[in-house]
Amino acid sequence: MSVLGLIGGTGDLGYALGYHLSKKNLVLLGSRNLEKAKAAVAEIISEKKNPDSERNLEAAENSTVVQTCDVIILTVPHTNALETIQNLSQSFRDDQILVSAVAAVSKKGDDFISEIDASGKSFAQQIREIVPDSVKVAAAFQTVPANMLYREREMKADVPVATDSIAVYNVVSKIVADIHGLRPLYLGSLQLSGEVERLTALLLNIGKRNGLKSPTLLFPSF
Repeated sequence: MSVLGLIGGTGDLGYALGYHLSKKNLVLLGSRNLEKAKAAVAEIISEKKNPDSERNLEAAENSTVVQTCDVIILTVPHTNALETIQNLSQSFRDDQILVSAVAAVSKKGDDFISEIDASGKSFAQQIREIVPDSVKVAAAFQTVPANMLYREREMKADVPVATDSIAVYNVVSKIVADIHGLRPLYLGSLQLSGEVERLTALLLNIGKRNGLKSPTLLFPSF
């Protein structure tokens, strides 16, 4: 059984991924505050009453997640993402995979907009510059409607994954496919991760203006 970790797992996406991934994997749900992580795990177990989650979902501090897990998913808001990784940078080990689920989105007036760094680099690219060179970085899950996923609504969605290595994609794609209804799709190198990060704003604007609840991506093939 794989051991996966969530950095900042107490938000909506952390709850959803923690619950679903713990059906097939041991998952450490992390937070800066261990008590907050424990409360989140207790809430998930109480609400879902799933025996697999009761066995496989554990609370941890973010630093423990980084020190323990081979594959880690970053689920913190974009406003805290770089600072969080900077504070944890010394705890990473060789040959880990870090999946950034950071969505570069904020609200301005009536619009959701994508936050773009002055350098033109995505959050995933900036994260790669912070972590040790041996840590492989990918971007994924930005298009997953967390609330619907957690509530176990019937879902069929594609999840674009950007990373520089096919080997890393193969690992991440298995994690995505562990969640019923999600299909991983390889987008390309991490250079394209900004395209993934900006999809969240696109989906939110489309949903708001067209009365679509929690829209996501699905690519039919003809």
